[in-house]
Amino acid sequence: MTLDIIESELQKPSIFKDESKLSIDYVPPKLPHREQEIRKLISIFRAVLENPMSISRKVVITGDIGTGKTAISKFFGEKILEYAKKRGLPLKYIHLNCRKHRSTFVLLNTLIRALSPKFPERGYSHDELLSILRGILAEKNVHVILTLDEIEYLIQFNRQDAQELIYSLTRLYEEEMNAPQRISLILISRSDAFLSAFDESVLSTLQPSKIHLEKYTEEQLFDILKDRRDMAFYERVVPDDILQMIAEIAAPRGDARYAIELLLKAGKYAEQEGKTKVIPEHVRKAKSETHPAVRKEVLRDLSKHEKLLLLALARKLRKSEQVYLTMGELEELYRILCEELGEKARTHTQIWEYVQNLEKFGIISKRLSGRGMRGKTTLISLPEVPAEILERELMRELGISE
Repeated sequence: MTLDIIESELQKPSIFKDESKLSIDYVPPKLPHREQEIRKLISIFRAVLENPMSISRKVVITGDIGTGKTAISKFFGEKILEYAKKRGLPLKYIHLNCRKHRSTFVLLNTLIRALSPKFPERGYSHDELLSILRGILAEKNVHVILTLDEIEYLIQFNRQDAQELIYSLTRLYEEEMNAPQRISLILISRSDAFLSAFDESVLSTLQPSKIHLEKYTEEQLFDILKDRRDMAFYERVVPDDILQMIAEIAAPRGDARYAIELLLKAGKYAEQEGKTKVIPEHVRKAKSETHPAVRKEVLRDLSKHEKLLLLALARKLRKSEQVYLTMGELEELYRILCEELGEKARTHTQIWEYVQNLEKFGIISKRLSGRGMRGKTTLISLPEVPAEILERELMRELGISE
């Protein structure tokens, strides 16, 4: 029966030419309305591109969610690798996300493994990893342009470690006179406020060039959606007025990622209904179940038990009229959910760590109880994300059927 359902569904015609072109991880061959920023990035790295070992560059790229920070950095990385390969230059681009790699140890290990895939994942100290990194860079005679994306998360999780990492990377060759410069940095964040977490010794070595990305306008969002539509859908499936409708919805936030997600979900609704064209009602449905504060990439990178804890919270807040749950209530609901799913519940200490992580990611809020409650306890809530939408997304992530 199951195979029959699969086969019958797959035999239905699709309105999508290539759905992957609407993925949050996809970097298109051109980035509308970001040409100026890409040119500035190339200008900053000109000396590195002309003579890779002569100089090190440091850049900070800032902008709100969905303004293209990650996209322009990855696009730049792809293009310089093509340029380097064509001219035989010893250049490598490595992009690491600090939300996914939450400690300096993991970041350094991942960086080294990107250069030397057989390197063991464990067993070295921070200083040993830095020494190994220097050795590998020298052995391979390569200049690495390293991007640390969403660096604010690294600072939130451990400010001192973050400061030590940036300091170490910018001073990697200070002990050698006229040493080849083998590493440059691109730091990506929503704002440059993270720089205030660094002391003067770090700031004096960093001294970054800065690129700030403004929010997209409605007209710019339309252009972005038009490009993605042409790559993702067959002709005449998504009319221009549908793109205009989506651009108008996303314009107050200037968030291209949100606009593209609305386009994808509207298309999925049309396909599920067996339609050959996306209509306004599909967009309205997509908007009703898509909240810009629910960042899929953040949910995706949570551990399984962080997702389970968050699901327990979202379910209870959706079903009840409560604003907050106490830490004890949430822990009990989490344990019940684990039992239902055949998962071994984590300890109280681990659960508390999950709560702190989820707060750092901006998904939940917590505060101490005040008057009207006996004793002191931690109260936990969802400040921005609708519980129903969050529950639905988490169930998809965890593979739980409704």
